Amino acid sequence: MTTASRVGADAQRAVQIIDRAMLDRLPGTSVQAAIAWAVGADLQSRSPAQADFALRGGTYEQTLILVDGQRMRDLQTGHFALDLTVPWDAIERIEIVRGPGAAQYGADAVGGVVNIITRTQARTARLRSGAFGTVDAGLSAAGRWQGTTAALHTDGQRSDGHRAGTDYRTWQLRSTITHALGSTANATSRRHRVRADVGIGVRDFGAATFYAPFDSYERTRTATGNVLYEAQPLGRVATTLRAGVRRHTDDFILVRNNPSRYRNQHTSLQSEFEATARVMPRPDLILALGAEALGASLQSARLGDRWQRRGAVFGEVRYAGSRFGVHGGTRLDASNDFGAQWVPSIGASVRVTSAVHLRALGAGGWRQPTWTDRYYVDPANQGTPSLVPERFENRELGLAVTHADWRLDVAAFQREGTNTIDWVRTRSGPSRIWVATNIGRTDTKGIEWISSTPTLAGVRWTMRGTVLRARLDRADSVEGKYALRPLTQSAGVTAQLFEGRRVWALIDVSHAKRVAEAPYTTVAARLGTRWHRVDGSLELLNLGQARAIDASGVPIAGRAVMVGLSWRY
Repeated sequence: MTTASRVGADAQRAVQIIDRAMLDRLPGTSVQAAIAWAVGADLQSRSPAQADFALRGGTYEQTLILVDGQRMRDLQTGHFALDLTVPWDAIERIEIVRGPGAAQYGADAVGGVVNIITRTQARTARLRSGAFGTVDAGLSAAGRWQGTTAALHTDGQRSDGHRAGTDYRTWQLRSTITHALGSTANATSRRHRVRADVGIGVRDFGAATFYAPFDSYERTRTATGNVLYEAQPLGRVATTLRAGVRRHTDDFILVRNNPSRYRNQHTSLQSEFEATARVMPRPDLILALGAEALGASLQSARLGDRWQRRGAVFGEVRYAGSRFGVHGGTRLDASNDFGAQWVPSIGASVRVTSAVHLRALGAGGWRQPTWTDRYYVDPANQGTPSLVPERFENRELGLAVTHADWRLDVAAFQREGTNTIDWVRTRSGPSRIWVATNIGRTDTKGIEWISSTPTLAGVRWTMRGTVLRARLDRADSVEGKYALRPLTQSAGVTAQLFEGRRVWALIDVSHAKRVAEAPYTTVAARLGTRWHRVDGSLELLNLGQARAIDASGVPIAGRAVMVGLSWRY
């Protein structure tokens, strides 16, 4: 099973995989830094402790973040979707599916899906330090006994922040146990596996002007648990059962030195259960049927006590012939708040030659308003209880060309939305309060591409880009925080020098432009060396001192230098 599909590799989708080898070369040691490198990525970071992520001109509420298939965003807000419990060294790879995923994952998978896949075999110790008083350390250990593998990963980071009021402290821990059932029996029983994960994430950070023009402060705590059972016998039927829970607490102080002025404390609890059966009646045909249940609750000083129950049934079918393939999916969600939501998906692919593939996809999508959209109130923001869900129709055409080590993938897409939600305010007038609003229809068209070349003269090039045009209702009369200010241009060139050698380098140049804002270009590099089991690195961030605007409406961090050392024991 892959992130794009429960029925194996999906030739009808645009998928990018950032593997461990690339993670070890990219500048930075966070999920934020890694996914910012993806095609069409829109990372609106406030600091390394808090960021929003979107794809294909959508908003952070329209992109679903998963860890080993477990939903990380809760019903309160997508702002906390990257409040993870995944230390950097625990990541095996990151799978990024661009485009609609609602037929597979339900609400919120509109612009794309990011699934962080963890690993159990790492044994590393790491230390990194540099600009802004930053210190970052991590430790991973693993062991195996008969049919059981156990791993423990932890890391922590502290910093003074890149500007006043953005200091932070973070800590993450993740423990994993995997057991192969019947490991001493026959080959069939050895393919039954149970995996359990428990994670903790702690974040304390200055949030000056993050959400309102005040010197704010925030503390978040995240705890996750996930149990997966896989039965993959040698026959034609495979089953997967998964149960997960995520608890998140947030203590937001509007004025750091005056907590009594405004303070929002909340605890959200979300549990989910999924059962999937996959059947392969013949080698070129596979079907998947499943059901999912989700329960969520919120206790909040400002949003009140909320709850929601949601259930879903889904199905997928894939035919993969020698030259032609088709993939279909459908999902029906029902909740106590918004009733039933049905989403279909259909795609086809054609192998024109051994090197050229064409694909087409049509799919629906939807996003339900969060509890913050509906009920949040502070001196600068006002939720709207009567909001209705967003609905989307998606169309996509793609071309993939592969020749030796040279690859090119191009996609043209369109997303039409109704009842799109944004926080808006009038461009002029006495009221300057942001109000959550169904702004109306949106029409987003775009082209994206990624290509990579073979290693030539010791250099391997990767190029990526996205250009889109967004037509948005009411864009002339109001200004918005998210949907009304999409990223309309992005491009990047990455050069990897001296791959596989003792001394290597990666240089990345990225260009971007957002609606009604000036374009900007950032340059980052990482230089590395390897001696036996010890790796050293030098990271150079924002070398050109780009003056881009972050999600808070202030300039991003300036030039920074980081030095790191890691030991694989």
